[in-house]
Amino acid sequence: MTALSYGIAGSTDLLHVVDIDDFQELVASVQGVAQEAIASCSGVLRAESGDGGIAVFPAQQGSGDAASLAIRAGLKIVEACKRLGRDAGHVDLSVRVGVATSVEFGPDRRGENTKPQGYADMALTLASRLEAAVPPDSVFVCEESRRLAGRSYTFVFEGTRTLEGIEQPERVWRALDHHKKVDRPHVFRKRGGNLIGRAAALQKIAAIWDSVRAGRGEVLCIEGEPGIGKSRLLREVRRLTREKQSKFLLFQSQPEGLLSPLHPFVSSLPSSATDEGDTLQIPAAVVARLFEHHGIRDAEIVDLFAHLLGARDAEPTFSDISPLAIRMRALRAVTGALQLLCATGPLVLAVEDVHWLDRTSKDLLFEAIRVARHFPVLIVMTSPTAFEMDRSDAAHTTRLSLEPFSLEEAGLAMRARGIGQRRKVRPELIEMAEHISGGVPLFVEEVCRWISDGLAAKPENVPDRAAVSHRADFDAMLEARLSHLGGTARTVASACTVAGSQTTLPLLRILLPDSGRKSLARAVETLVEAGFLVRTRTPGSVAYGFRHTLLREVIYGGMPQKQQQLFHRRLFLAVSRDRMLAPWIDSVALAGHAEQAGLTAEAAELLIGVGDEFARRSAMIESRHHLEHALSLCATMPQSSMMDTLQLSALIALGPVLSATGGANSPATSKLYEDGVAVARRQPLEDQPKWFLVYWRWCFAGRDFRDRHERALQLPGMLAGVVDTEIKLQIRHCIWSIDFNLGRHRETQDAIREGLALYDAKAAKASRTVFGGHDAKVSALGQLALSLWLTGQRKASDETLSRMVAYVHEISHVPSKAYSLDIEAVSAFYRDDHRRLIDLSERMSEFAEEHEMQSLAGMSRLFAGWALAHRGDLVMGHDMFRDGLSQLRELGIVVDLPIYLYMHATMLGLAHRYEAGIEIATEAIAQAQETGHTYWLAELYRRRAVLRSQGISPREAITADLKSAIAIAEEQGAIALLQRTRHSTRELGLVV
Repeated sequence: MTALSYGIAGSTDLLHVVDIDDFQELVASVQGVAQEAIASCSGVLRAESGDGGIAVFPAQQGSGDAASLAIRAGLKIVEACKRLGRDAGHVDLSVRVGVATSVEFGPDRRGENTKPQGYADMALTLASRLEAAVPPDSVFVCEESRRLAGRSYTFVFEGTRTLEGIEQPERVWRALDHHKKVDRPHVFRKRGGNLIGRAAALQKIAAIWDSVRAGRGEVLCIEGEPGIGKSRLLREVRRLTREKQSKFLLFQSQPEGLLSPLHPFVSSLPSSATDEGDTLQIPAAVVARLFEHHGIRDAEIVDLFAHLLGARDAEPTFSDISPLAIRMRALRAVTGALQLLCATGPLVLAVEDVHWLDRTSKDLLFEAIRVARHFPVLIVMTSPTAFEMDRSDAAHTTRLSLEPFSLEEAGLAMRARGIGQRRKVRPELIEMAEHISGGVPLFVEEVCRWISDGLAAKPENVPDRAAVSHRADFDAMLEARLSHLGGTARTVASACTVAGSQTTLPLLRILLPDSGRKSLARAVETLVEAGFLVRTRTPGSVAYGFRHTLLREVIYGGMPQKQQQLFHRRLFLAVSRDRMLAPWIDSVALAGHAEQAGLTAEAAELLIGVGDEFARRSAMIESRHHLEHALSLCATMPQSSMMDTLQLSALIALGPVLSATGGANSPATSKLYEDGVAVARRQPLEDQPKWFLVYWRWCFAGRDFRDRHERALQLPGMLAGVVDTEIKLQIRHCIWSIDFNLGRHRETQDAIREGLALYDAKAAKASRTVFGGHDAKVSALGQLALSLWLTGQRKASDETLSRMVAYVHEISHVPSKAYSLDIEAVSAFYRDDHRRLIDLSERMSEFAEEHEMQSLAGMSRLFAGWALAHRGDLVMGHDMFRDGLSQLRELGIVVDLPIYLYMHATMLGLAHRYEAGIEIATEAIAQAQETGHTYWLAELYRRRAVLRSQGISPREAITADLKSAIAIAEEQGAIALLQRTRHSTRELGLVV
């Protein structure tokens, strides 16, 4: 329990200088403001005695919150009594406040009999003793209270005191001020005060919270234009839900973080980031501690979020999982995390400014909204406009659209700030101010400050209501107030806008090197007093941020472009040298400063690093944006070796991202690598190995297999003179991977044998993750085994397949193992070994589940269905096959589509649906001819001939298909397929 003791300082002396009635009235006023401050901070007044009193803040609120609220109440009492003394003409009126925390004794719930709940006298006694020792207009707190609230306040150590009635000496601290973490509107720096014009909204929120407490999750979206009071209403949500909630999680989006994955989460982490090269990385242990603090100890959830956050020492196994699989796992983790967070009671999850959310955060938020109804959770969002959601998400979302104040409410708000009570303010000026504010609370506040500063008395500072908008009025008043503060404050305010969400005095000294330390400190304090800046929390020093984003936007927009550029350049150079100088500026923001400073090459280099990092964290949308922007910056640079290096680096990083988001053979991907090869070819011969990956991907980005074949044949000439053995191997890797699908078996087998002679196991460890995603030797042996079977060399095929399986076991590389299972399944499919195919499908399914490989899971169902259909369960097998094929289509992984269609057509024939099977076979033939995927084309023609013979097709069509099958098989040297066709010809009694 935390206790607060307060009392008037020198009340006896005060009684001697005022009459008894005035004294009693003054004491009553002090008691009134004290009780109001205590109640506003959820405290309970225990006793009132003359000129003071005792209040308690029960531990049910959370011991840290209780201590923090008690200190806030104490500071409010001090400030309120100062104002009270000034208004009453008693400048000598002051109060003392003591705050202490000690053990709470509750009822004994172990037995049937319970004792009446009581509180330890220790906290009450200690608070009273601290109050007696404190100087006037101050708040003293004990060591335990300071420890519990230390992250929220600034304290000054006052030494170790021996207090009356307290056995042990106590370390005593003076509480100075409350840290405000972000730049949100604070009305004249008072968080309390009545909420004007929002009674209906508060009633709605209370009803929603009752529903959450009953166990049904709810979603609330607070909408309204900037400055309308969304953040103020969110604070009211926190107050309304404080008593019954188990946790309140607040995530705040910033415009700078729109393209940084999970930036609201990153900003909420304890600041223990370290400078690692060019990036600020969060230790994985910090992520784990934060999750554990909130009751989430599930290692899978914690490790996944450490990966998504790019934490240092994050679990490395995620690098072998596809981005799509990572995304699906992340969505499932949201449900698991919500379940754990709500285990101890209702949860409030608040997200401010969702329109600035990055794509990754938005996806996770949507998933939380989708499952919210199953948990006691209130999800609250704020947005300036209607936040678009899917219909399923929006179905249980309550939208609160905040409207501007009416004229009456605007006037009430102004009078609540003391404007109407001042005799010097003319009534017509108040009426005009009510109109020009537009009823926007932030504008109302600015009008009040404008009037309080005396600027409204000068005609040149009064906006023309007929000529401008409310926003223009706001801008004009803001500029007038800044000018009124003097040139130094105006310049400091401009520098603060460039620094981002916050700044510090050391950073301002770098941005304004001609200004002295004291001058800057005075200017910053002036801006704080004037309500432009607020103090924020940052490790190691006091920081400052704008009270509202609108203030920052207006001031930045009013700066000359040259001044903006100068500030951005100074900031970029300083932070580049020392990232810990401004740890809130991440690499994305730093690249933005470089670009604004005109440092194009530096900006592009940073963006390439950022894009590559985000891709590793599975944030493909954000990665693509930054890498494409880096390329656009390169296009503005004069041609040089530096420009070429940056462009090629961006191309290499962007290629896989484009493949993942738009397809490996999309026009955008193909064009990217065509441009890349053009740049790579003009590099010196000695640099060619460095850029070989561009050539490799260019080969596989061709529009079809024939185009890819032509590209692969050009590689030896393009890279003539390169002696790197690994590159020579990978050139042959390109050739055998492409030629196999074309049915060019002799060329395939030759390239494989040449490649295996060049294979180096040590070099392969690095290459296998880059070229094809699997080991080159595994690929060579697998495709050789298939090609040998197709060309009638079955014994050699079996031996080669065994070598592949053994080598995969030796290297223990997960993607290579998945590739090996696929090859084994295809081999069993060739041989019509249905029993083995069922066994392999089960192994594929288990491996896919273990390693989150959805494509392998799809193939496992596809092959299992094929095998079941041929072992008697046609209906179940066909359904399973179609399910697997549908999954592969959704993933966009249908390179072997002609073969899959062949399987589908065959099963339709088994079901006596011959015409449907003929239609599918015809589609497969067209697909194979269009793409050049022709190594199975002879079998496709044979299958259609068989289906036609089972239906009512003319004899000529059947004969034509068999002729085509024989001709293709003979041309390819596919003896196994030729033998099948001849066997079918004999069975059908035809002469071909």
